[in-house]
Amino acid sequence: MVNPFVKINNEKWVIPVSGLSMILGFMFVAAWLTNDNRLNRLGFMSGDQRGRVQENVVDLVTYQRLQQEVDMLRKKESNLEQAVAHGSVGSQALNEQLQDAKVMAGLTELEGPGVKVTLRDNTKAGPFPKDSDLIHDVDLLRVTNELFAAGAEAVSVNGERLVSTSSIRCAGPTILIDDVKVASPFVVLAIGNQSVLYSSFTMNGGMMTELASASPTMVSISKEDNIRIPAYLGVTTTKTAKVPKVTTK
Repeated sequence: MVNPFVKINNEKWVIPVSGLSMILGFMFVAAWLTNDNRLNRLGFMSGDQRGRVQENVVDLVTYQRLQQEVDMLRKKESNLEQAVAHGSVGSQALNEQLQDAKVMAGLTELEGPGVKVTLRDNTKAGPFPKDSDLIHDVDLLRVTNELFAAGAEAVSVNGERLVSTSSIRCAGPTILIDDVKVASPFVVLAIGNQSVLYSSFTMNGGMMTELASASPTMVSISKEDNIRIPAYLGVTTTKTAKVPKVTTK
C-alpha cells in the first residue's frame, strides 16, 4: 500500500507553511475580542478606569457611516448645483450665491491664515485638582465666542466645525461638541485676521490672562499662516421649523 503522505513529506514548503498557519490561527484566536472577554478585562480595572472607559466609548462604526452618508449626499447636492450652473447665466449667478451661502453656513471646508489656541488641564494639579485646574465647557464657549467676536470667519474645536446650531456642553468627565466627545487638550482653530485675533485674545485682562491664572501651561496661542478647517458634517435638516408661506393680499 502506497503511503499518501510520502510525497507531501518530500515537499520542503509544507512544514514552514503549516507552522505559519498554526501561529496565525493562534494569534487570531488570542486577539478575538467578544463582549464576554471584554467584560472580563474590564473586571481587572479599577472603578475609576472602568468609568473612564465606559464614559468614552464611541460607536465609531456608526459615526463613520453617518459621516460617509452626509458626505455622499453633499457631493450629490454639489453635482446638481453644478448642473444648474451650466444651464444659463441666471442659473450660474444663482449657484454662486448658493455656494456663498454654504460657506457662511459652514458646509464647505475652508483654509487660510489665523490662530491656534490650545487649552489643557493643569498637569501639575496632582490627584485632586481644583475646579480652576480643569478646562470646562464654559471655558470653550467663552474662547470660541471671543474669537468669533474678534472676526473669526471659521472656528473648529478638535476638528469639529462650529456653526450656528452647534452646542458645547459638559457630560461627565468629557465635553461634547455637537454630541461628539472631545477631551483635553482642546485645539481651537480660527481663520481670520491674525493680528486682530491674536491681540483680542491676549489683551490685558482678556481670556488668556484669565485662563492662565491657575497655570500658564493651561493656555497657549500661536499665529498660523495656513489653517484648514473641515466642513460641518452634522444634521442640517429641520423637523419643526419651516419657511412661512408667502401670502398676497
